[in-house]
Amino acid sequence: MATPHRGFLLIDKPRGISSHDVVETVRRALAPGRRRRGAGRFRCGHAGTLDPLATGLLLVLCGPVTRLSRFLLGHDKRYCFTLRLGTTTDTLDADGEETATGRADFDAADVAAVLDDFRGEISQVPPVISALKRGGRPMYELVRRGGEVPELTGRPVCIHDIGTCGEARRRAAPHGEVCDLDLLVHCSSGTYIRSLARDIAAALGTVGHVLELRRTTIGPFEVAEALDAARMHDAEALVDALRPAAEAFPEWPVLVVTADEAAALRQGIQPETKWLARLTAPPETRPPGKGHFRMVDAAGDLVAVGELVSANGDANGGPVSPRLAAVFPPSPRQSEGDSGSCD
Repeated sequence: MATPHRGFLLIDKPRGISSHDVVETVRRALAPGRRRRGAGRFRCGHAGTLDPLATGLLLVLCGPVTRLSRFLLGHDKRYCFTLRLGTTTDTLDADGEETATGRADFDAADVAAVLDDFRGEISQVPPVISALKRGGRPMYELVRRGGEVPELTGRPVCIHDIGTCGEARRRAAPHGEVCDLDLLVHCSSGTYIRSLARDIAAALGTVGHVLELRRTTIGPFEVAEALDAARMHDAEALVDALRPAAEAFPEWPVLVVTADEAAALRQGIQPETKWLARLTAPPETRPPGKGHFRMVDAAGDLVAVGELVSANGDANGGPVSPRLAAVFPPSPRQSEGDSGSCD
């Protein structure tokens, strides 16, 4: 049986639960009794993990919209976090066990003085305890099971901006003293704030970890627009808050397709190059030429994601042609009378 619950949600994740917990809460609220796996399941996922310690914006995808996850993962993020200097843990955050201590006699100016080295493209070594996979298993599973953990290497990320806000706060600690300071960061996808905290502390000649972390934006979406934790269990509130798939990328150009064209796309037939003459770009976005674009029907429902590629199959210059990157089934109201599930 088809479910009408398709779209994406902005959820303000509370502290102390995993991103998976949020997804499961939403799934159970929207599709009680539907199986988690197998035929008839209701698909639900997220676009970018938040650690249990973290709070803030999580994008939850419902139904066929889960197919957008790989595109949404590329959005830039903004965080505010509290850096605790003078102590570190095995997880690089406050949920872990203390492993080392160091100097804590710093102020906001000391930290600001080293931040220039972290702006722009940098190489960052991910935390050992993370969702990063090795051999098909998340690193945190390997660590918890006592398995051999491979040495991690640095990978490029981009810190668009980072700065301190407020004054440093000195506090007594069992080993002597710690120093807490709030920072704001705008970064590329794939950036680990825990690694950033570790590396800023190292630049100061000490150790540190993340005491608190909150994600405030993902691409164009802000946590101020999100549902709070109390309404994650409320099916009516969730349904009211569902956003259509076509709104997931307001910065992408749009191509409106006819009913016949939509049907062809859903059968896997590639879009025609001549259709690109109808491609429009929203205000204040890059002009069409390469990258992804939305193909929507007359009602505004997302039919497919397209990609502009060059004649030799990549996306780097020269004459371009459109290719399918993802296809979405018609909504239940469009396919009323169909016997099969659309998700």
